[in-house]
Amino acid sequence: MKIRIRGNSIRYRLDKQDIATLQETQQVEEITTIGAGTLQFSIHAKGEAPAIALNANGVQLFLPVTQVSGWITTEQVGFKHELPNADGSVLHLLIEKDFKCLTEREEDESQAFENPTQSC
Repeated sequence: MKIRIRGNSIRYRLDKQDIATLQETQQVEEITTIGAGTLQFSIHAKGEAPAIALNANGVQLFLPVTQVSGWITTEQVGFKHELPNADGSVLHLLIEKDFKCLTEREEDESQAFENPTQSC
């Protein structure tokens, strides 16, 4: 899972393995070790409404089961949600399938989806 944070927006990009794990266990997570601690981002297919929680170790995103199921089993690229913050601002969430890059990069893209804009 790739996570991009910018201002009040979080973008999650899931590859084929992430989506298979989410489908099988109803959750997927990414953990990064920083010094003596860890930072965890997780997505859970649970409930009927989107929700997000920040705890001491990271961020838990809860997405509606029916929405996740429909996304996993179709060609749908992604979906978004806007959730209110306690300060009155809005948190923008974007959840997408991770496509292979159009330019060569030094990263493992073996589990990425084929890019639909790439010519054969």
